Amino acid sequence: MTRFHFAKRLVLVIELGLLLAGVMESGRAQITITTKDMFSKEGQYYKMYSNFVKHSSSEDEAGEEVDVSDYIGEDGEDQVWDFREGPDDEEIRFDYVKPSEIDTDVEFEGATIVERATFKSTDAQKSLFLDMKKGVGRFVYGFHDPVVYEAKPSVVFGNRLLDFPAVIKYEDEWDSTTSFEIEVESLGLVVPTKLVYESSMRVDAHGIVMLPEQGFHDCLRINELVKYDQFVKIPGLGDDWMNAGAAYVRNYYWLAKDMGIVAQITSTQDTAPIPDDFTAATAMWRQFENNHGKSSDVVEPVEGLEVTLDPKGNRVLLSWKKAENAIAYMVQYTDNLSVNNWKDLKETSGNFALDSISSKKQRFYRIVSLE
Repeated sequence: MTRFHFAKRLVLVIELGLLLAGVMESGRAQITITTKDMFSKEGQYYKMYSNFVKHSSSEDEAGEEVDVSDYIGEDGEDQVWDFREGPDDEEIRFDYVKPSEIDTDVEFEGATIVERATFKSTDAQKSLFLDMKKGVGRFVYGFHDPVVYEAKPSVVFGNRLLDFPAVIKYEDEWDSTTSFEIEVESLGLVVPTKLVYESSMRVDAHGIVMLPEQGFHDCLRINELVKYDQFVKIPGLGDDWMNAGAAYVRNYYWLAKDMGIVAQITSTQDTAPIPDDFTAATAMWRQFENNHGKSSDVVEPVEGLEVTLDPKGNRVLLSWKKAENAIAYMVQYTDNLSVNNWKDLKETSGNFALDSISSKKQRFYRIVSLE
C-alpha cells in the first residue's frame, strides 16, 4: 500500500509530523482557542524546527523515526510539555498568501487564503488552501504538493474539510471526513488512487508548553486518530475502484493563544489504530518564531438575527450567525421595550432557539454573546 498522511497545517503525502511532552505545574487555568488565535491573514507567518527533511523534496531519502516518549506526556489537566530541545534537521516557514500566488492548474473554489510551507534545505514548497469562516472555523479545500505526483500536484478535496472549529476548549470532540484522488507512480505504472480520510479529534489535555526561543505558554493538546481507506484502479483491470486496505496515523497538536499550532507529533503508520502512548514518530514540529501579534479576546455581537413564526402560530424560531470569540449565547426576551426588564429564555452554544408564544402576543428578543 502506498503510504499517505494528512497534516492539519499542511497536507503531506507519504508521512507527516507533530509534537508533544510533559509533566506539570498545578493550578493552571485552561484556555480557549478561537479562530483569531490561528493564522489566516495575508502576510502572517510562523517557523518550525522539524526532522521532516525527507519530505521536502521528491528524493527518497532515508530519514529516521523520532523517539517521542519524553514529549507526549499525559492527558488531563495541568500538564507541562517541554519542546525547547528536539530535532532541528529542517526549518520550515509557513507563509499566508493569496491563492493567486500559487501556480495551479485547477481552481480551489471557496479558498480565500493559502498556507505555503517552504523547506529551508531545498526551497521546496507545499501549499494548503483554506478559508477561515467566522464563527464556524477553518475549512480546508485541498493542497498543492509536487511530491504527491509532479505531473498533477494540485489536489482538490471532494468536499471541504472543517479541521479546526471556531472555538476549541478542553474536552471538546469533533469528527471530519473528506476524500481526494491522486495518481501514484509504482513499478513504472501510473495508478489512479482515491483516499477516503476520516479524522476523530478530542482535546484531551491542557497546561503549559515550553518552546524554543519563545518561552512558555498556556496551551491545549489535541489528540487525533486518522484513518485512510485507499482505493486504486489497476491499469488493464477495468475502471472499478479496488479496495487496497486501510491505514491509521495518530497526531498530537499543541495550540496556544495568538500562536496557532506550536507543536505537533505524528506517529508511524499502521494497519491498526495507533495507541495513545506511541513512542515512535515519523515527524515532530516545534514552533520557534511567528509574527501573529496579539489578537482581541473581545466577544463580538451576533449578526443576521432572524425571527420566523411557526405556521401554526404558537412558536417562534430564532436563528443567527455565530460570532467571533463567543463560546455560548444567552437568548433573552422582553414584552415591553420601555422597561429594562430582559428575561433569560435559553443559553446555548448553537445558533438557534425556540420560544413557545402565541402569534397574537408581542415580544422582543436579543442574543447576547458569552465568553
